Amino acid sequence: MNDERRRKELSDFLRTRRSRLSPHEVGLCVETSRRRTPGLRREEVASLSGISLPWYTALEQGRDIQVSEQVLESLVRTLRLSNDEQNHLFVLANSSVLPKATEDESISPTLQKILDRMGTYPAYIVDRRWNVTAWNKMTSTLCGDFNQTAEIERNILWRVFMKKNNIAHIVNWENVATVLLANFRSRYALYVNDTWYQELVNMLYDRSKEFRTLWERHDVSRNLEGEQVVNHPQIGLLTFRYNNFTVPESGDFMMRVYTPIQNTGTDELLEDLLRRN
Repeated sequence: MNDERRRKELSDFLRTRRSRLSPHEVGLCVETSRRRTPGLRREEVASLSGISLPWYTALEQGRDIQVSEQVLESLVRTLRLSNDEQNHLFVLANSSVLPKATEDESISPTLQKILDRMGTYPAYIVDRRWNVTAWNKMTSTLCGDFNQTAEIERNILWRVFMKKNNIAHIVNWENVATVLLANFRSRYALYVNDTWYQELVNMLYDRSKEFRTLWERHDVSRNLEGEQVVNHPQIGLLTFRYNNFTVPESGDFMMRVYTPIQNTGTDELLEDLLRRN
């Protein structure tokens, strides 16, 4: 069943990548006005990649077939995949690279001390499922005490798509959500055998129209930084640059730090907020 899920992901990914390319973009001189298929047809992808149509059709239909590296590289060229998309394709096509599910380790006192020393910089650590497991005082001040929230509400993806306050207060919410989900999609491919991931995706897909729209695009990215603008109800606009850092010595954890952007007044506003609390 898990392997079927991986092949289904591969199937959908290939279909969305070919649908975004027009015949003219890949040098084909064909009449497009009467075409019902958006983008390239399967036979065109197969021909351009130098593989047989039955074989490519089987691959896109999610059948259990072996895929060589040479074939995958041909598809990368034909579909004009980015580096992140290429990595995603290779992960989905090769079940041997998927890590075994393990229980996450606990956060060490040293890592918590690092978070606490961030001062006015909001910072937290998430596990391989993107659940917040450790945070500093500034994060609690801005986002509320995670100790008082249900387990699902500690999940970063859930918070972005399901908490109405987050949607309302993040000024550039669409950009933040798009980048976040593309990065999650890259990790999701690695843990496609973890049923917890599928359950989370199913819940979000059922309950959030915005999530459904973005999820069906199959965008992937390993981008770990960006900007986020928050309209805080007490102190006004806060502008951050966020960066993610892997924590290899503690399992598959990741630390996210929000750095106030200079000349936006964010530093001063955060200091004022801490004093109030």
